[in-house]
Amino acid sequence: MMNQVGLKAVSISMLVYAGASVAELQMLNDAALSKIDGQSGLTVDISLGMNVGEIAWFEDGNGLELQNIRLGSAADISQKAEMKYKIDIDADSSLILDYDIEPTRLFIGDVKISDNQAFSMGGFGWDFAIEGVTRFSQDGVTNPGLGGVGIDTNFVLTDGRFIYKTNGNEIFYDDISMTLNAPGMVWEPHASNGIEFRIPSLQGTFTIGGIRYSNSAAGTVDVYDKVAASSLPSFGSFRGNFDLTANYHISGGGKYGAHGINIDSQHVINSMNFIYSDGGNDLSFLDITGDWSVNGMYIDVSADTSGDQALSIAYDQVAGYVNVGRILAGAAQGNFGGFRFDFDWSDQVVDSTNYSNQFYYKGGGNALTGPQGMTIESMWSLKDSSSLSYTEDGNRLMLSGLQSWGHGVVTLDVTKVQSVSGVDFFDGLRIGFEDLAGGYRIDGLKVGQSGDNFDTRALQGGTGLLWALEVFPAYDFNINGHITLGAGGSSGEGITINSDIIIDQANAAFILDDSENGLWLADMNYDTHLRDMTIDMTADGIQLAKAEAWSTMDIGNLKIGQKDTGQSFGRVVLQRYETGSTMLIGPGGAQGTEGITIELKQIFARAVDQTRRNRFMWQTNRSGPSGGTAIIFDDISTNDASDSSNTYGFRNDINIDIAETTVTDKITGVVSNEPGFAVKAHTSFKELDIGSVQFQHGSKAPETGIHGVKLNNFSIMSNLTATPMD
Repeated sequence: MMNQVGLKAVSISMLVYAGASVAELQMLNDAALSKIDGQSGLTVDISLGMNVGEIAWFEDGNGLELQNIRLGSAADISQKAEMKYKIDIDADSSLILDYDIEPTRLFIGDVKISDNQAFSMGGFGWDFAIEGVTRFSQDGVTNPGLGGVGIDTNFVLTDGRFIYKTNGNEIFYDDISMTLNAPGMVWEPHASNGIEFRIPSLQGTFTIGGIRYSNSAAGTVDVYDKVAASSLPSFGSFRGNFDLTANYHISGGGKYGAHGINIDSQHVINSMNFIYSDGGNDLSFLDITGDWSVNGMYIDVSADTSGDQALSIAYDQVAGYVNVGRILAGAAQGNFGGFRFDFDWSDQVVDSTNYSNQFYYKGGGNALTGPQGMTIESMWSLKDSSSLSYTEDGNRLMLSGLQSWGHGVVTLDVTKVQSVSGVDFFDGLRIGFEDLAGGYRIDGLKVGQSGDNFDTRALQGGTGLLWALEVFPAYDFNINGHITLGAGGSSGEGITINSDIIIDQANAAFILDDSENGLWLADMNYDTHLRDMTIDMTADGIQLAKAEAWSTMDIGNLKIGQKDTGQSFGRVVLQRYETGSTMLIGPGGAQGTEGITIELKQIFARAVDQTRRNRFMWQTNRSGPSGGTAIIFDDISTNDASDSSNTYGFRNDINIDIAETTVTDKITGVVSNEPGFAVKAHTSFKELDIGSVQFQHGSKAPETGIHGVKLNNFSIMSNLTATPMD
């Protein structure tokens, strides 16, 4: 056998019985038969309750175990679910299954790997009520003599929920509904080996009423109260529609060992619309299309690099594109423009290291959160044939030669506010990073009209214009820490983010040419923290508000040239401390009807301690990691000048467009209009205070040279457009 499915009777009890009308089978005498009208088909009423101790899938001696499985009513899982089926045979010998399933819950208490029973990936639950019809026939089957079945289905799903629970805390998708129509599907033996599953058309609509968080001890798994659940904090709601096509070839044999599952597939998004709503304000991703293939997706239970057994999912190649035609936001649904991602996730070699796309899933997340959670040992590889494009007002900007790679550990936990062994945890879905080492590169920008052939467009500079958003043309990093996504924004629905991130052994390019000569932030350590940053949709766009943020960027060497061999300007340390800073991302730029506007307001607060303060240090003449001389601008803050308030801050209003500008050929002198990457900025502040200017020599304590500096009423406008040099 290719695989084994084991049922362990650890307390397995299954209660399946029909309703009162079919409580038991009885012989029908002639008198009873005479009362039956000539009706076709078979109607079955089922009351179903199920408790299963464990279902396990074993391959190559390793097992994935689903434990403590329960099925019952969605309102109270201890009660039985009610289902009605009508089975009929059509005139063409097709089997017709008509079903009406009342709200039902399936919950899996733990997902474990067989060699480690102490840790679980967590609990998973699904709620559903389904009413629909499915037809089984041999329509579309390539060779009926070899078997196979044609499937036409049409159903409506309501009262849906998806639950993920770890250590008593839950994230759940609430109030899901869906319509689905999938005619002409075929499941049949593949011409060479395995099974082929074809889906020529999959059309439908969906809504998700909210994504909610609960840390209640009672939870929502056993008894679900819809009214009480609706009062829980929510990330927001979603709705949309889709028209998809897909083909799958499923065969035996994984990537590791003799057994496993191998899937090759093709996917097409014919059309899709996806809308996120927060308090009645929408962020709409419209006119989505896409086409991609998966060549060699392998599912195994095998050892990860540390020797632990894990659920392994690996890919030889995932290649294609996804295009978003329009992104609308705000009360007027203004247009940001559109985005396209062309990708090739496949193997590559970077700095003599082989990278591929493989992920190992096993039980237990962060070691301090409890036995439930998920650890994902990850490796990724995005080849430099990939690109990311932005289109607005008929022009297109491409980040060409987009490449990324890396490996490390990602953990997933649903956590609550608490401090454990000096580590702070927060309400929400915690995404942890443990020695996640990787990097990315961008060859450069290409700009043209949306219909141009970008394979022939020249590369140009301009990525340095994105530095204000901390987007670099090249970045190598090693990340530890977490980002916790909490439900609820500044008021009502939205997202709250708390994070603690440490990036070390990093190198970031501020400016870079195609020979990797540039201005490098080398040997960099970056320690950054966020508290209660909210993300909300407003009438004007996407609003980000930071309650408190502090960071230290320690650049060991600010280099010109190559990152390893370039000449150093010295060491630069930038500390930042902000309270109440905001950023508004709105549709529309400075030109045309589309584009992006960013209103950035940074409130630099007075120093609280040695970590939370605004300070800039430049250190030179070092012999080793310390010593030398340094100039320090300490306790930098903003204020409104007229009183003690600090609400205006340091402001950057940025407009991003792809717009035509006048270009003069350096050789011929010919003047023409060419599209370019245009950034218009207005930087201003009312007052910027510097508490002191200090000087430091060697290991001595800094000495104050200037007490207090004030800069007032600063305002500067700039317009920069990057075009190809040739």
